[in-house]
Amino acid sequence: MPRKTKDGQPFDQQKYVNNWAKQNMKSVSAQYKAEFVTEYKEALKKLGLKNSDMIRTMMQEIIAKAKEIEE
Repeated sequence: MPRKTKDGQPFDQQKYVNNWAKQNMKSVSAQYKAEFVTEYKEALKKLGLKNSDMIRTMMQEIIAKAKEIEE
């Protein structure tokens, strides 16, 4: 049986997920020369790492350094 909203309309899971992402998520992007990106991706693969994990780690390190300066 399909789920219904409080007003009796069918629940749209995809709409809910998209709305949540719009309110709670942001993206970070950058462009670099093709050779550099290719070398980076190959290095990630060799090391068994994910690009998103590396970006998160770098961002967390920068946030921590900034907090140290504030203290």
